[in-house]
Amino acid sequence: MVSFIKIYLEFFKIGAVTFGGGQAMLPILKHELVTNLHWIDMKNFLYFVSVSQVTPGPISINMATFIGYSMRGFGGSLVATTGVASPSFIVILLIAAVFKKFADSRIYKAFIKGVKPVIVVLLIGAIYLIIKGAFVGAIPFVLAAAAFAVFIKFKPNAFLFLIAMGIIGIFLIP
Repeated sequence: MVSFIKIYLEFFKIGAVTFGGGQAMLPILKHELVTNLHWIDMKNFLYFVSVSQVTPGPISINMATFIGYSMRGFGGSLVATTGVASPSFIVILLIAAVFKKFADSRIYKAFIKGVKPVIVVLLIGAIYLIIKGAFVGAIPFVLAAAAFAVFIKFKPNAFLFLIAMGIIGIFLIP
């Protein structure tokens, strides 16, 4: 059984190195928790991604909560969630303390310019990870391509679009 300290430290580390939100965290979570540590298997990882996507709140918090719960119950969920949120909380406190000087800093602006391309790559990696593990057969790929095109062209309400695609999936995907 994995200790609470190990769970906290692993999720703290993941929270500390992830920029760009929860979607960007998915490849890192998969690499660390599925591939390196073998804390969960790929099937459960994809299940947690799916549930985290439709559960209210940030995906990073939801993933940590679900994975922590699967490992050590309520205590595991509390520790994992606290671990993944701690780095952001600490950084926000530090930024708030020196925001005026920090926002105008040349170093800060250069850092943000350097991080942006990495965020895009991590998001593409997250999309690839979900598609690779979750889609079997041609219909889901066609639906994904159609959904992407509709979303880009018409920019529908995300919630209603998600519900509509779920209903279409019920009738088209065995």
